[in-house]
Amino acid sequence: MTEKTDRPTASHHRTPGGKHSLQNDIRREGFFEEIEHTADVAIRCGGPDLETLFSNAARGMYHLMDLKSAPAGPVETETVAMAAADVEGLLVDWLGELAYRAETRGLVPEQVVFRRLSDTRIEADLIGRRQHGFTRVIKAVTYHDLSVEKTGAGYIATVVFDV
Repeated sequence: MTEKTDRPTASHHRTPGGKHSLQNDIRREGFFEEIEHTADVAIRCGGPDLETLFSNAARGMYHLMDLKSAPAGPVETETVAMAAADVEGLLVDWLGELAYRAETRGLVPEQVVFRRLSDTRIEADLIGRRQHGFTRVIKAVTYHDLSVEKTGAGYIATVVFDV
């Protein structure tokens, strides 16, 4: 599947065979892309560090949700703090919390400020305005085919969503 061109996304570099050069994308600003999956929807994302990985995972999820409205109202800040047994669990919990806040409160952050982020803990400020209406609702962030891999260039993750 391809992304809509009106959405801000990281650049993708093609190799002579037509495949993405993820190593180049990771070293710069990271990336996210929707990938084919037999059921539900999935993304692959990455970045040079955990902050970029978690940011791009959120951007990818919001892309899948396909927002129908522009941000409106005053800028708000909410704090997220959580812990998990490992980086995979933390990524699932992070995305689940963001999906919950988007659906119940309409908060889709325009900026995320990470105060603390490790393989097992996250504390971040979500800064943005309310948005309502999504083409697709994320019911759950799943552990099915979940992977987070540390490479020489950074991190690459695959996440599947139940919609």
